[in-house]
Amino acid sequence: MYLVFISSPQSEFEHERRELCYFILTDPYLKQYFDVFLFENLPANEQSPKNNYQDKVEESSIILGLFGETYGTPDINGISATEHEFNLASELGKDCIVFLKDFAPETRQEVKMSELIAKVKEDVTYEIFRSLDELKLKVMRSLLFWQQKQSSMEEK
Repeated sequence: MYLVFISSPQSEFEHERRELCYFILTDPYLKQYFDVFLFENLPANEQSPKNNYQDKVEESSIILGLFGETYGTPDINGISATEHEFNLASELGKDCIVFLKDFAPETRQEVKMSELIAKVKEDVTYEIFRSLDELKLKVMRSLLFWQQKQSSMEEK
């Protein structure tokens, strides 16, 4: 079973995060191969939030990033949890699958999110989504592609 860590600013993508988690865990094919980690589903515990997400990034096979308009709440160093998660995943050589939310041209994207997206675009091939249904389809396609790649690597 492969663990998918859904990483995004929680406030902007609350609905998409929950729907993707449900979709992956209930799809007849995907549920055979993938489990999902959502930070908001983690019970209260003795660890700091940072230690919790670091542990889960380390355990995960895939970091599924959703990026849009908002950056998230920065820590004392000015870095959001989403950016920390992506940085740690990159350092650990984790596979990152990224989806960018398409929004109206007049929408103002936060500067720090624009900078994070520019950094992400240098590291991974991403897809743009316009709706939840489109996002689900693209996530399924990406996970199937990833799983097939894993299967062929395991056969060698």
